[in-house]
Amino acid sequence: MLATLTARAGVLFLACALVLSVLAVGCTGSATPAATPVPTATPIPDPVALLGETSANLRNLRSAEFAVQHEAGAIFLPVFSAKLTEARGVWDAEQGAELTVDAYLVPDAQTEAESGIYFGLQSVITAGAYYGTDPFSGAWLKQPQSSVPIPVAELNQLIADLVGMIDDPTLDGMEEVDGIPAHKISGDAPASVMDWLPLTAEEGQTVRIVVWTDTEDRQLRKLRVAGPVGMFDQADTVREIVLKSINEPVSIEPPDEFTDLTGG
Repeated sequence: MLATLTARAGVLFLACALVLSVLAVGCTGSATPAATPVPTATPIPDPVALLGETSANLRNLRSAEFAVQHEAGAIFLPVFSAKLTEARGVWDAEQGAELTVDAYLVPDAQTEAESGIYFGLQSVITAGAYYGTDPFSGAWLKQPQSSVPIPVAELNQLIADLVGMIDDPTLDGMEEVDGIPAHKISGDAPASVMDWLPLTAEEGQTVRIVVWTDTEDRQLRKLRVAGPVGMFDQADTVREIVLKSINEPVSIEPPDEFTDLTGG
């Protein structure tokens, strides 16, 4: 009898052990956490490559609205004793450009622009002619092509050169320009990159340039140039170039009435 009870007890113990083993395995399996997917790392854009793409797109630019403005300083024209503070208008690679300039007559380069006498200038520049308003009467004058204040036909190429000459650029994050996400890139360049404006850089001058290029199309949206260019700029001069309505249709028309000063 004792042997029979011992045998039954052994069988029962073995059965319990088997049940506990199965439960242990089951519990262990259910407690194992699911594998966490490893996110794919987003590569940090190369600022040199971003500037290269932006420069190439500027060379292929067809049209845009533009503004050249000053956060500080102005462009002093000694021949007219005037300071230019802003130029804005539209540009087209085939048609030319229309622009309006805000300027002030001042006694010297040290006088703040807004202390002078304001006058506005309007210009229409086409492939065959240059029209500008008289600063005193506002009458339209057809003038020689040599009187064009900036090389409008090459405007996109000049800004492309400027972007392409930025040395040792760094990526400074992202910001929105007129609601458009843009990469912000900064670096230094020789001040001579601004010589296409009526400015003359001096030997050894450098400027700090910040570029905002949109994250999708790599189109230049804004460009900021800090530092003096030439002997007449104040030390804290800051200029901005803003582009809008990129590659959208524009219409550039010469004035209906004008006085022809070209002798043609």
